[in-house]
Amino acid sequence: MRLDIPSQTMTKKLEPLLKDEPGTFSHHPTVVSGLTQLQRFKRANIACPDFTTNLNEANQWVQAGPLVFGRNSNHEKGLDIVAPNSPEWAKKDFWTKVIPVEREYRIHIFDGQLIHQSLKELNPNAKPSRIDGLPIRNTSTGYSYNHNFNPPPAAVELAKRAVAELGYLWGAVDILEDKTGVPYVLEVNSAPGMGDPTASAYANAIKHYTQKTRAGTR
Repeated sequence: MRLDIPSQTMTKKLEPLLKDEPGTFSHHPTVVSGLTQLQRFKRANIACPDFTTNLNEANQWVQAGPLVFGRNSNHEKGLDIVAPNSPEWAKKDFWTKVIPVEREYRIHIFDGQLIHQSLKELNPNAKPSRIDGLPIRNTSTGYSYNHNFNPPPAAVELAKRAVAELGYLWGAVDILEDKTGVPYVLEVNSAPGMGDPTASAYANAIKHYTQKTRAGTR
């Protein structure tokens, strides 16, 4: 099978797994920016962090006590995130209140169904490339993904709603739980990085999707 999708990273991972499948799988979603995602989630009552596009309001939040991040509307791997003491703070597109986290995980949704999941865990042997101390959980801060994880049903349903709200066929949904177990959507990635378990899950989902399409059951 030949893949016609925007992500070269996904294509390189998936095409070898789908080489024995016939035809072409083509999909070009309209990518929604991080800020627009949050705006749409709020309108649809999908739980997500509080945010503002007003710098004065963001500064008021900081003075009131909670930790606040500055972010770019379009971002990748959290590289844009800064704290209030950064010289880039006032140049950001929006600001979010940081929710105290119990745990954070990623849920992969394809065609409205859960296909894979992973819990973000601190790897004691990792050598982080980001050492500014901000509470960010990704590979640059020493976290790895534990795929032997069963996400709560409420979080899975929240992830499904988030992907559907954006009009995506698939999405890697980053979710955090607060200290009381309430899940919040951070963002939905339409072109996630892929290790072998994740790539296999997407390859199987594409096979199933194209088979249904050819059979006319969609």
